[in-house]
Amino acid sequence: QDRTPVAVAVTPSQAFARAAAALRDLNPWSVTFTKNVSTALSYGPALADLAQEAVAHPASNWWTEPMDRTRQILLVESDTFMTRRGLAASESETRWEAYAERPVGWRVTSTLQGEYSCLDTMVASGVGEWDLRVYYRRATGEVEATARVLELASPEDWHTLCVSYPRVNDNAASPGGAGTLTPDWRRVAAQWDGIHLTFMGLLTAPFVRRTSAAGSTMLWSWDTEGTLWLPEGPVGTGAPLPPVSTAMAGPSIIAPLAFNA
Repeated sequence: QDRTPVAVAVTPSQAFARAAAALRDLNPWSVTFTKNVSTALSYGPALADLAQEAVAHPASNWWTEPMDRTRQILLVESDTFMTRRGLAASESETRWEAYAERPVGWRVTSTLQGEYSCLDTMVASGVGEWDLRVYYRRATGEVEATARVLELASPEDWHTLCVSYPRVNDNAASPGGAGTLTPDWRRVAAQWDGIHLTFMGLLTAPFVRRTSAAGSTMLWSWDTEGTLWLPEGPVGTGAPLPPVSTAMAGPSIIAPLAFNA
């Protein structure tokens, strides 16, 4: 049983580690995904009061912070990773964008909270498509002062983005299902340079379906607090940072401190 005090559990390193552990179990491609979702939902009523306590605690105020352009980190896989692409895309790329809920040529930055970011913990924990067998260079993300960033903090925010710039995903293999609305990234780019998912958004938006007269939406493919930058977005590679250590993996952080027999 996790007996970590709420004041400790909501701090960045602990909160990132717990989010990573949850997202690993909620991998939509896992053969146990449906079972894991059912199990997680069954615990919901018993944990509701604890969740409310965590959200109300002053130490969790950072969960809802907008993007701080002075504390962004960027992962660079190779010297060509940062090559910027235009917004023109083939039909197959457009279909991929609707399926993957992100544009071709996307980049992501995540906010430093102390020494590490949420993305650092996700990479070390094997969450998402980041591969520890690949050597990633960490660097500061240099965000221009004129960057236009939209904040997402809830499934309703994602729904609003999708219905404001709608594109229909026709891929039946998508966890959201065929017919789900996703953003038309070329239209989004006319108004925004980046889309920031707050940590609160990461906790509340993934796999939550919202339906209105405009259609149905479900965010499923984003796996970190961070800002998804559209192609040509105003962010560049700054000073190099030390590499991510596997010691940042979620279980390594929470197990020694959090669990008592």
